[in-house]
Amino acid sequence: MVNLSASADTITCPNVADKLPDIPAQAQAEVDRNLKLLQTQINEANNRLISSAGEGGPNFVQNAILGPLADKRTATINRIATAIGRVADRPTGLDGLATCKLGNGGGATAPATQDPDASEPPTSPPSDNATTPPSDNATTPPATGGNKIICPDVAGKLPDIPAQAQAEIDRNLKLLQTQINEANNRLVSSAGEGGPNFVQNAILGPLADKRTATINRMATAIGRVADRPTGLDGLAKCTLSSGGAASSKPSASAKAASGPTADDFVDIQSVDPVQQQQRSASSGSFVSRCGTPQEGHANSDNVITAPGVAKGGQQLNDYVGNVSTDAFSTNESLAASDTTCRIRADRSTYFWPTLRVGGADGNAVRPSLVQLQFRGNAMSKVTAAPQFLRLITGDAQAVSGGKPSDTASDAPSDTASDVPTDLPTDVPTDLPTDVPTDLPSDTASDVPSDPPTDTASAKASDTASAKASDTASAAPSDAPSDAANARPTWTCTGFANRLTDKYPICPSGSDLMRVFDMPSCWDGQNLDSADHRTHVVFPDENGACPADTQAVPQLRVTLVYDDVPNTQPDGTNVPFMVDSAPSEGNSPNTDHAGAIALMSKQLMNNVVRCINSGRRC
Repeated sequence: MVNLSASADTITCPNVADKLPDIPAQAQAEVDRNLKLLQTQINEANNRLISSAGEGGPNFVQNAILGPLADKRTATINRIATAIGRVADRPTGLDGLATCKLGNGGGATAPATQDPDASEPPTSPPSDNATTPPSDNATTPPATGGNKIICPDVAGKLPDIPAQAQAEIDRNLKLLQTQINEANNRLVSSAGEGGPNFVQNAILGPLADKRTATINRMATAIGRVADRPTGLDGLAKCTLSSGGAASSKPSASAKAASGPTADDFVDIQSVDPVQQQQRSASSGSFVSRCGTPQEGHANSDNVITAPGVAKGGQQLNDYVGNVSTDAFSTNESLAASDTTCRIRADRSTYFWPTLRVGGADGNAVRPSLVQLQFRGNAMSKVTAAPQFLRLITGDAQAVSGGKPSDTASDAPSDTASDVPTDLPTDVPTDLPTDVPTDLPSDTASDVPSDPPTDTASAKASDTASAKASDTASAAPSDAPSDAANARPTWTCTGFANRLTDKYPICPSGSDLMRVFDMPSCWDGQNLDSADHRTHVVFPDENGACPADTQAVPQLRVTLVYDDVPNTQPDGTNVPFMVDSAPSEGNSPNTDHAGAIALMSKQLMNNVVRCINSGRRC
């Protein structure tokens, strides 16, 4: 933890724990997690206050630190209220506790936690071993005066450590610090060596690999005697920061200023093809035709990772399907809404970040064709997916390795979301039932062949449809289940078996294409999970689902753009980029997509029958 000097300003926030009613036992764990998160948010804001000293104008602290902190606290307090409200009366009057203020430090020697008269928020019961885990001192660089490597703190993200695991955790926390020190020493000794990517390839990349292994050992040590912690994967990546006051993450403005360069692009013809995985156990498919995104339904919310937080997604998202989706959508509001899908029994939400031409603030370009295809599993039949199942693929924060510290952010990956994780008992029963019961078995292609009903998608030509028609058979197979959250999504029509994590330059006559494969191995119980990923995971490298999961229809979202320039990039003058959070610099690695399943049971059963019988519907 970074300490403040005695004369420094600190951020103080109203105490939340003291304002809560008696907490039901069923909600205690989730409330404790979110109370811890409130403290983490204050610590991060105070660290940001230190690292940004001297930046910005007179309103910088309010706009860049206190405002985003209030947004985060609002979402966290709402999750606390929701957790209690599931099993008792939902507490009221907590909204006013979100706003924090800046006050002189006086005699303070560490970041303030609550108001001066407030106590530390309660946590879950401590382990018998009271030893405090050593910090991995992620922000302490060598005193070189130049560039230095900074890494996310791991110790502060761990749950209470069981006594049986304490020694192993301590050893590995020390090892994390040793790895950072060695990398910083290497940074000093290798000054001037290599090309522009030397530091990334020779220092930061290997350091991330070492940290990944070390963090996994810590999670395993805890998991042997308690619940294995989740959401730690994003803590492995470190970044390079210039000299001066160290911050746990580079500033969002610095990231955004860099943006994508020619190094983020690749000629699609130079990408190696990938062998497609055969899905012999359930080889059919089902296409839901939902048109193309309309300008009127685009927002920077993310109802899955940041429910209840306006602009919580931090990038502009395009939508098809459910027409009402925003940060404040609920299961009930989604079920009562209209849809752009031709089969009105599909009220699912489908979304992804907007593509831009002309820079980070350039024109939003929407796809000329959208294909929503549900596919089978290589090793087993599929079963019906539940209504309101949350799905995410890709990593919106692949560059920063976590949520930006100076803007409103996605809900943390290691806290419970405020959507119920148990299957609802009050699912609306009045979803449309206009589902064809005699589904065709001889459809010529997986791609929609009839013209879309909306005017924007009518411009998608027959040629564009034909170019996308190889998606189902030629796109690369699923990545292994232990792959990083960031997944290759970029390709070109005619080259769909060459997926890349860089922006592709397509040859003449070929159009830009994005392909998102969603996870499809459901745990059979939860609609969402704390990290929004562990409740539904990807099949393994052989296509099989883990033993404790069941295969559900896998959603593949394919987007084709017929009006994106294929010009060669020149330095920072690039033809296009994906919209992203300020901290992510519009990196192609941050491409991602999400969905909330909301088909009627009749339609979902038809989807399952098509897939399991080998038909293309």
